[in-house]
Amino acid sequence: MLCSSRFAKLQSYVVRQDAPALCRLLLRMSNADFRQASTLMRSADFWQNVEESIFWSFAAVFVEANSKAFLGTFLRAMEQKHSLQHLNFQGETFDSFVCACTTPLDRKKAAEAIFPLIEQPAELARLIRQLDCHDDNHLRLLQLLFHIPTDAARFLFFQEIKQHDDDTAALQRFAIDFLRLGDHRSFNMSRIMQCYFALPPLPGTFSLEIPDYELSRLDDFSAFLKILAR
Repeated sequence: MLCSSRFAKLQSYVVRQDAPALCRLLLRMSNADFRQASTLMRSADFWQNVEESIFWSFAAVFVEANSKAFLGTFLRAMEQKHSLQHLNFQGETFDSFVCACTTPLDRKKAAEAIFPLIEQPAELARLIRQLDCHDDNHLRLLQLLFHIPTDAARFLFFQEIKQHDDDTAALQRFAIDFLRLGDHRSFNMSRIMQCYFALPPLPGTFSLEIPDYELSRLDDFSAFLKILAR
């Protein structure tokens, strides 16, 4: 009963779209009450019927007030909400949330939570720029993309490394690193790199064969996906 009544009280602030008042309420709570409130606000149910723009407006207010206390809560809530309602990660209130992530650590945490949810390469590229994760050092950008376990990131990785195909040491190293990840798509990514860049033999056994005419189609995301998933 206590939990349900607290849930209703917290949600009443969301219904009124009064983020500052809700934030002040939580900051005045005891540690125990704060933990309970944070748990409720991370749940899938709490934000289920809330428009995305309103969700980001609350996130911006809370994170700006105290990112250490609230960023993790809203990133977890974001993951829960995205599983129920596909989020677009754009718009004025999302931009405000990004601006509220003022420190490199805050942006790193936001990026690590958001990037794995993005399915389209263009959207991922936009968010990498917006969260200040784009790096003129191509090796650091490749490392970032390598650690995002999505097809969109693999495609952007391939597009980026093609621009630096004279760096044979990096090509070979990343091809081997993909092998070491051990999953089917990463194995195929390694094979794509071996075939496209004519790399020397790699320490793995590949079942994927890629005819020359398919190598010429890898700039198309849908064609890339078909080969990656084969």
